[in-house]
Amino acid sequence: MKVFFDARMITHPGIGRYIRSIVPLLKGNAGIELTLLGNREAIKRYLNVEESVIDFNYPIYSIQEQIGYCRIKKIIGDNVLHIPHYNIPFLARFNLVVTLHDLIHIMYPGGARNKFACVYMYCAMRRSLRVAKKIICVSAATRDSIQKIFNPQRKNLEVISEGISDVFFKIVDAGYLKNVKARFNLPDNFILYVGSIRKHKNIDSLLAAFTRLKKIIPSVMLVLVGKLAQKLDCAQEGVMYLGEVPDEDLVGIYNCASVFCNLSLYEGFSLTLLEAQKCAVPVVCSDIPVHRDTADKGAIFVPATDVDQIKDALYNVLTDSARKASCVDKGLLNVNRFDWNRAAQQIFEIYKSVNNL
Repeated sequence: MKVFFDARMITHPGIGRYIRSIVPLLKGNAGIELTLLGNREAIKRYLNVEESVIDFNYPIYSIQEQIGYCRIKKIIGDNVLHIPHYNIPFLARFNLVVTLHDLIHIMYPGGARNKFACVYMYCAMRRSLRVAKKIICVSAATRDSIQKIFNPQRKNLEVISEGISDVFFKIVDAGYLKNVKARFNLPDNFILYVGSIRKHKNIDSLLAAFTRLKKIIPSVMLVLVGKLAQKLDCAQEGVMYLGEVPDEDLVGIYNCASVFCNLSLYEGFSLTLLEAQKCAVPVVCSDIPVHRDTADKGAIFVPATDVDQIKDALYNVLTDSARKASCVDKGLLNVNRFDWNRAAQQIFEIYKSVNNL
């Protein structure tokens, strides 16, 4: 079975992680002859793959991209084309499988860089629901949002959860963790946030809760890791911004953290919550559907903008060892529900069903 996979977003922090995790497993499936579309050098750098690659370097969301799809139509023919984003072909028809991670520009249009992004996403989503043979949603929350907004008539939505990289695990080597703390100048007691710094991530509420918490626990600090996509005031006492950090270093930072906190107003999936849980870090997060679906009983849920409740939850985890241990134990059990190998097998079954249509 021939499958073509659009891997142009392989360097992206979110969708790129999806591509980097799922493609090696699909390539290892004897039932699939996989060809990647994208930048040959980037694919080699991230996946160490040189064969079965088609140069397809057109910018995402561009007119050139649409023309490019038309140009490779004859090459792909009636085989499966998997696009892991909503930038689907508008001018050419394929046996299309689409992975949809979220509806961020529709749910929170104010966070988009321009108004066109919201219009483009809406149009692309509607077309995906009409022409895609299968749409893979990374969470039940994403599927439910699609059904609520678009009320699709076709039953082509499938939920296939993401997995957690084996890079993330509980580290017991005290010497290694001491080295991580020294390299990143990490404090002994800190709250960790990992993710992009964007409007819908609700960093303002985290900063406000931290300010109130620090009056009670002066030693605590806040460490932020991720891509800066909006202005961030790091002048506040006790706040550290580390920027983007590779996974091989990030796992050490997780393990050094006292508690992980994510107060996002909206997510398509909650991968960082799972990474924290797998590293045996207690999780405090906003009470939104996708966090409930993903973190399950292994997290303490708080209203996203209630600063006092957020502060209280963080205080309780930091000062109550029994509560912290319970949260960690439940988190370690929860992560067993998420596995990239299982996701790859489910995607393979999707390909087979589309191939037989």
